[in-house]
Amino acid sequence: MAITQTISNAFISLNNIINNFLISYTGPGKLIPDAIRTEVIFHARRCLQEFAYETLKSQFTETGSVTAGVTDNLPADFVAIIKVEVAGNVLEETDNINPGPGEFYINYTSSPKTIKYGDTGALEQTYLSNALTTSESAAIPKLAEQAMYSCMVYDILANRSDTRPDVLQRLLIEKTDKLEKAKSRLVFTNFD
Repeated sequence: MAITQTISNAFISLNNIINNFLISYTGPGKLIPDAIRTEVIFHARRCLQEFAYETLKSQFTETGSVTAGVTDNLPADFVAIIKVEVAGNVLEETDNINPGPGEFYINYTSSPKTIKYGDTGALEQTYLSNALTTSESAAIPKLAEQAMYSCMVYDILANRSDTRPDVLQRLLIEKTDKLEKAKSRLVFTNFD
C-alpha cells in the first residue's frame, strides 16, 4: 500500500514548514543569519518529536487494494483511523472480529495492530500517526504551525555558543506559550 500525506486547508506539510522557516527566519539581517537546510530539517524533526503524539498528531492516507476477511497489519505509526473507504464506500468500525459488508475491525491488542475489512476493492484509508519525524510529507495541523516555528528558533539558537542567555530565556518562554496554545486549540478541533 502506498502512503501519502493528506494536505487540506487545515494542514501544512513538514516540508512547507521547513521552507517557510528558511524564508522567514534565516538569512542576512534575520534572527538566524546562517542556518543551512539540513540544520533546519534536523531541528524541525526534533520539534515534531517533542510535540508528537500528545500535541501534533499527523495524518496519512494509505491506498491499495484489500480482500474481505483478510487481516492486514496497520502501519507501525498508527494511532487511530479517521476514515476507511473500500471501492468508494465508507466503512464503519465494528467490534465484531468478522466484519460484514460496510464494516472493518481493528485488533488493538495485537502487535502490530491489525485491521480486517468486510469489503473487497480499492482501499483509501486515512489514519492519525505518531511518527511525525519519519516523513517531510507529514500533514501537520496549521493550528500548531507557529508553535513549530518557535520551537525551531529556540532549538537552533540554543545550540549556538554565541546566543545571549536573556534571548534564549525569552525564546523558551515564547516556545512554551505557543505550544500550550497549540495544545488547547487542537484538543477541541475535529479535522473530519
